[in-house]
Amino acid sequence: MTTNKLVESATVWLSNPIPSCPKEAIQNANALLTDLQSAVDKNRSSKQIIGPLLGKVKAMQKRITKMELVNWVAIGNGHLAIGHRPSTKLTEDLKLQNGTHILTLLSENEGAEKIKTLTAKSNLNWLWLPMESAKPIAEERTQELGALLSGMKGILEQGGKIYLHCSAGIHRTGMITYAFLRFTGLSTEDAMQKLKELRPDTYEGVGEERTAWGEEIVKKLKTK
Repeated sequence: MTTNKLVESATVWLSNPIPSCPKEAIQNANALLTDLQSAVDKNRSSKQIIGPLLGKVKAMQKRITKMELVNWVAIGNGHLAIGHRPSTKLTEDLKLQNGTHILTLLSENEGAEKIKTLTAKSNLNWLWLPMESAKPIAEERTQELGALLSGMKGILEQGGKIYLHCSAGIHRTGMITYAFLRFTGLSTEDAMQKLKELRPDTYEGVGEERTAWGEEIVKKLKTK
């Protein structure tokens, strides 16, 4: 492979190192590093061009191996993942995993605006449904919730990847996720199974009263 081709391959890989799974990304990085090093060994004059790329590929490889993975589950044409409040590192890792949106269920008092800032720094889109507690949202906010669920559905239909979270990723996360899954047309049984696939801890801890609320709110939204 010519130097120009190697440079092109490395540049393309660095722009999107994880097109599918991290394991494959690491394998691709190893192969790329071998080719880059071989090119330098055969032609020392190419080191000036290839050397910086070697460093960048090694740094990205290291970052991938230390990445906090989330469980992306296919929903329609897109993917959904649910979990705890994202740290700075997780937010950056979500971008690396081709995430497109973060949906925050925290209230303003819980630091939702900080998540907004982190999201923007990682060039992700931010969605916000402030919830003060694990209790169902007020009746007068039904229209707001409906708009959010419709928006989420549209994002996934376009191939987006949404990370949905509250604080611990159990009650509020489970309640809204279940409502969304039912809103997309899944049956009660399939929605619960999908919730379990997304995050077993959330499935176990969401509580019957919150899934019951999800059933009621979706019925109301479907009749509007």
